[in-house]
Amino acid sequence: MGAPSQPTVQCETYATDRTDTQWEQIRPYVAVQAKTGPKRRGALRAVRNGLLDKLKTGCQWELLPRSFPAKRTVHYSFQQWTKKGIWVRINDALRRRVRVEVEGRENVAATGGMIDTQSAKSSVAGGPERGFDGGKKVYGRKRRLLTDTLGLLITAVVHSAQLYDGAGAKKVFAATKARGIRLKKVWADQIYRGVLRPWMAEPGMGELEIVERLPGQRGFAVQPKRWVVERTHAWLSGNRQLSRAYDHHPRHSESWLYLASIRLLGRRLAKVS
Repeated sequence: MGAPSQPTVQCETYATDRTDTQWEQIRPYVAVQAKTGPKRRGALRAVRNGLLDKLKTGCQWELLPRSFPAKRTVHYSFQQWTKKGIWVRINDALRRRVRVEVEGRENVAATGGMIDTQSAKSSVAGGPERGFDGGKKVYGRKRRLLTDTLGLLITAVVHSAQLYDGAGAKKVFAATKARGIRLKKVWADQIYRGVLRPWMAEPGMGELEIVERLPGQRGFAVQPKRWVVERTHAWLSGNRQLSRAYDHHPRHSESWLYLASIRLLGRRLAKVS
């Protein structure tokens, strides 16, 4: 008699599971059946809960609890949704809703933003796109976030820690522009001085304002505007999957950042539903 197969429907509940309301927020984006090919197997909601469990606990794919769908099912769905840009679309939709329904903003589209970077050590399985950040003395990758003035994630880009900050920022703004998002002004750290400002101004990507250090400042100090995106880094870092750069491909690392953001946005919307 062979070993019993893993169940395809989640039968236990976990602290990371989402409520019915939170599932309905994303269901229209992931529950699309292709016109051709095999029928989808397994419960999508259970797959989603499996991804949230991995995000929060940082466990290996093989160590997902057996009450979730099979590892290959959860992993395949994660890869496909990443490839199709599902996480980015969900994050954009929920961010617009939070701005209006929770924060009471009149405009769903942000006009101002903040950019900041965080260096993360890479695991052995972290893939080839890694490097050494001489400033932070970290070997791994950099996570570069662009948020609105509320700290809600707009764009996340992950790349080698060796890539200099100006080039990394250009990747962020190019990805933002490609989705049709236009910001009038972006606040940034002093590391973004130089050619970035004229580069942004030419194609109409917004005005770049460098936040200067306070007079006489020594060591760490909360700086105007920039503290918002630094707080977002802290919000997302509450997920153990983001404690290191575990993924082979940087785009998968970006997906975990978007998924962490979606989790936060969904919780905020659920409170006003």
